[in-house]
Amino acid sequence: MHRSAKIHSILIVAGLTGISGCGAETPSNASSIGQAESASQPNEGGPFAATPYLAELERTVLFGDIWERPGLSLRDRSLITVAVTQALYRTEELRQYLQLALENGVTREEIAELLTHVTMYAGWPTGSNASRVAIDVYGRLGIDYPPAADPVNLEVDLQGRPAGYPAIPYLSALTRTLLFDESDGIWARPVLSPRDRSMITVSVGQALYATDQLRGHVGRALNNGLTQDEIREIITQVTFYAGWPTGSNAARVAAEVFEERGLPIGG
Repeated sequence: MHRSAKIHSILIVAGLTGISGCGAETPSNASSIGQAESASQPNEGGPFAATPYLAELERTVLFGDIWERPGLSLRDRSLITVAVTQALYRTEELRQYLQLALENGVTREEIAELLTHVTMYAGWPTGSNASRVAIDVYGRLGIDYPPAADPVNLEVDLQGRPAGYPAIPYLSALTRTLLFDESDGIWARPVLSPRDRSMITVSVGQALYATDQLRGHVGRALNNGLTQDEIREIITQVTFYAGWPTGSNAARVAAEVFEERGLPIGG
């Protein structure tokens, strides 16, 4: 059995299968991603000179298969991968994938919203680090920064609703306003669609092993138009950047959500 077939057999057992095209844009330049990443490394023999099997897996499985799959566009996969590398504080990889995101059609404004959104779910230090990395990438490429966003005037209160975090009422208020306010919340901001934001949040929830958050956001992703096949592709993509245990956990969570909604678990 071919190596990539073996790996996908494992993913089938984990519940990450059933991917069909879903009508998404078919990646056309995924092979250049691996080439660009390797070219950015100054070490003779490439970044995996000491671990040649990893180099083979990167070439044949990660960039030869995963990034080429038709279930998500290259733009989608760039959003996912930038989100995960920011959330996990993978500075060097974030630098590479920010540049690739620009090459794959993600705009400066979308990157600004993406980094801001991830900050809300992965913590302020990840946003501060990601902003510095983006400044470096734009500087090297001679790209201007995106225009400043209009200031948001938030009235921090519970809006007459019960506290979601009764032990920390201020956190409840911030959640209502900063994240989910219908006019000023992060989820309501333009540039990125609710589908984009769900895709990003599911990716971060998986990468950080935030099981309860992941469960809620898989359901929200379905509500925001992501299909089961797209969710399976997201989980598979993130598994290669955040590790197999996160994929196994996310597969179980997704299966539970699908089952609760009466959706088929398999393909």
